[in-house]
Amino acid sequence: MTTSTVKRCRRSSQTTSTGGDAVPAEDVDDDVMTDTNSPMLTSNSLSKRDSEEDAWASKGYNYINPFVHRLEIDSHIEVAKIYVLTVLLLPIRVVGCVLSLLSAWMFACIGLYGMTLDDLKAKPLSGWRKQMQYMTAKAMRMLYTSGSFHHVSMKGTPATPKQAPILVVAPHSSYVDSILVVATGPPSIVAKRETADIPLLGRIINYAQPIYVQREDPNSRQNTIRDIVDRARSTDDWPQVVIFAEGTCTNRTALIKFKPGAFYPGVPVQPVLLKYPNKYDTFTWTWDGPGVLRLLWLTMTQFYNRCEVEYLPVYQPNEAEMADANLYANNVREVMAKALGVPTSDYSFEDVIIMSRARDMKIPFPGDIVEIERTIDQLGLLESTRDAELCAKYLSLSNTDKLDIITFAELLQVDLKNPSLHKLFALLDHRRRGTVSLKSFLLCSLFSKLKNADLSTFLRALINLYSESSEKISRDSFVRLMRHAGGKLNEQKAQVLYYALDTANIGYVSFDSFVEYTEKQSNYKFLYHKSEHIRRSKTTVASNPN
Repeated sequence: MTTSTVKRCRRSSQTTSTGGDAVPAEDVDDDVMTDTNSPMLTSNSLSKRDSEEDAWASKGYNYINPFVHRLEIDSHIEVAKIYVLTVLLLPIRVVGCVLSLLSAWMFACIGLYGMTLDDLKAKPLSGWRKQMQYMTAKAMRMLYTSGSFHHVSMKGTPATPKQAPILVVAPHSSYVDSILVVATGPPSIVAKRETADIPLLGRIINYAQPIYVQREDPNSRQNTIRDIVDRARSTDDWPQVVIFAEGTCTNRTALIKFKPGAFYPGVPVQPVLLKYPNKYDTFTWTWDGPGVLRLLWLTMTQFYNRCEVEYLPVYQPNEAEMADANLYANNVREVMAKALGVPTSDYSFEDVIIMSRARDMKIPFPGDIVEIERTIDQLGLLESTRDAELCAKYLSLSNTDKLDIITFAELLQVDLKNPSLHKLFALLDHRRRGTVSLKSFLLCSLFSKLKNADLSTFLRALINLYSESSEKISRDSFVRLMRHAGGKLNEQKAQVLYYALDTANIGYVSFDSFVEYTEKQSNYKFLYHKSEHIRRSKTTVASNPN
């Protein structure tokens, strides 16, 4: 770690998350992989990389992007302290965390003895099991204490489950947000069904009587809403249900759209704010930012960290809000944003899905792709064929990597005075050099149009960016094109696939032969799977950064 910065890194492709983390790419285990001994695979690697394609986020346009986090530690003293405490304090804290987790697991196992998941779902705990649940929560609280959260400041008046069956929590920004659960109650949570199978932690989560989401179930959303409604309207002594309404982690610069699940029951909710008033933000775990292991390390090498939980007054919905969950969600979000002193944003959890797909497909500036799409739409280019026309003659154009705004406007056939043009130019000018890459624009534009289509359709649209003809695609051009195949075809595998197609060793392949071959191979089904669940971003105005 340098003294100027704790570098950004991809949000752990080794982990999974509710926010929209990328899922690790699966190996393509095909029959053609038996040809890995080909001598051609060890030479002729791609000699050129487009820097725009490898960039994550643009610095050319100032707007609030709630999914990007940068952590800078610019003090020599702070850096030295981190390393000293890594040696002296971190091992003690790790031991404390492990012992606390084991204690919580032990209490949970005792409390769950003789119970099934169906029993936990049927009725709230009572008697000695309830007391043991409190002991489990206390042990988990000790885990956070061991990890540097010695004190949690509570503000406001917590409502009873009868006054507010649901706690709406925001902003959701960190893996430590669950400190709210262990420090108060404990309430129930909404969690993925897979969490029940996590070693140690799964038993503890089960003991909180969560509402589980079965993501593989096509009726998951409806079933989860039904369970929330049943809990909220039950006359039994159920604990409150904690819901992080944003649905994914953000950097706390704005409140993104609330998912309506917490508001379908139409019952009163209590908004709860989470704050971390510390010198360094070593907690925020967003789509584009430091990974969880780095954050854990930096958090546990501080002497202490502070967390504030603020309970706002119970929000009583009116008739219109009870009839419209989205209206209810938006109104509660406005109240919470005002209390936090931050703006609201039109971004949502679904935008993380779009960014993740763009990253996997090697689209330039995946962190900005939603804003780029909105700006292209504002220019009226999403419904035009101008990008396809430019693709068709791309290789015959000159100086396409360094277009000034006048040339850019002429190529797009857009009025130079259009403010949306200047915004788009700034988003694409990632180095702030006054020029943009036409390829970057075309990749972003075509992705915006075809992100719901299957990968083969998208790749066909890109052919002219890499080859003069779809009938004669050279090996290097083919490998470059396959970079956009969603992350499952790395350079070596793309070359193996190329040689499987070019059996006659004539030096080129056709795109049609690629389609014909891969359609018959089960391990290439990902090329023909449509992403219909990815919505098209609506044209909206980004949150004002000031």
